[in-house]
Amino acid sequence: MSDTKLLSAAFSLLEQAVVLAKKERIAYMNNPAISLAGRDLTGKPLSLLIPSHITNTQADCFVSTAFIGTKPCTVKVTGYDGMRIFAITPDDDVKFGNEAMCANIRSSLANIKFAASCISVIGENEENKKLIEYVCALNRSYYRIKRSIDNACLLTSFANGTQPFMPEQLDITAVCKSVIDEVKEVAGKDGLSISFHGEEKIRMVADRALICQLLLNLLSNSIAHCPKNGRISVALLRTDKNVILSVDDNGEGISPDEISKSLERYKHKVSLTNAQGSGMGLAVVRAIAQLHGGAVIIESRGEGKGTSVRVMLSLDIPVPQSLNAVHTLSETDYLRMILTELSDCLPAKCFSEILED
Repeated sequence: MSDTKLLSAAFSLLEQAVVLAKKERIAYMNNPAISLAGRDLTGKPLSLLIPSHITNTQADCFVSTAFIGTKPCTVKVTGYDGMRIFAITPDDDVKFGNEAMCANIRSSLANIKFAASCISVIGENEENKKLIEYVCALNRSYYRIKRSIDNACLLTSFANGTQPFMPEQLDITAVCKSVIDEVKEVAGKDGLSISFHGEEKIRMVADRALICQLLLNLLSNSIAHCPKNGRISVALLRTDKNVILSVDDNGEGISPDEISKSLERYKHKVSLTNAQGSGMGLAVVRAIAQLHGGAVIIESRGEGKGTSVRVMLSLDIPVPQSLNAVHTLSETDYLRMILTELSDCLPAKCFSEILED
């Protein structure tokens, strides 16, 4: 039995949509894949089903978001003996209803933040270093919980179709430079180097706050998993249809079994020794990219060899017709966003009340 027939027989038993391709043509589709595509495309060009940002990626094993037909999906790709295997999982349509819970937690968090501010005043007045250390610990925990709640609420609003979207004409190069400069100021981690490359003044229509949150999520992951004297490279590239934002690092990398789950909520390994969030950061990146008509590709060069994340943002987002005021972030809001998104990897001293003031 040929390898193609053997794989086809195995994939026919699966409930997940699987496509097998050879020489840019579809060699096999199981029944779930045919149902998802709406027809059997066996023998047809792969481009009729799989978007070019996936087919043009040369990595041996990676995961990406994509619209298959009109449905947003996660596509996991691997190679075998000159063939490529595409495992496709449509996004679920589960609606979430945790708004009341999030509101209650936010109220409690506000009380914790107020108490920390009061303790800070006492600590400063009495020059009590221990109290000031406790304030930093309280604030760091506050921002870590806030990040989890913010991400959970954001994913809920995306799932329910209620997420506000405020696109505007902006210079995404300037936005990225601003975020990176601010992160450099606070993320002084053992000689960590963060570089940025991109042409000047790449203009596009996008939601400024969401783009900042997307980039901060990616930087947080890289910083948390980079070694001493680690290197992170951020780049922007404009193509005919997209702006591609890439973040590469020389950190721990992702194992093959974990990379397939990296874009899914709550499915990451839990470590008691490594700083990390709740497994929602990349799901948020995915949701923001899709809101901007884009996709995410995650590649790992192997454990200990670093990770590469590419986010494609569409240039076809229409300019808002209404005369809305330009959405801006105050310096305080901006700092709090950075402290929130990087709460799992910043040193404790960054969470003093003095820095916030």
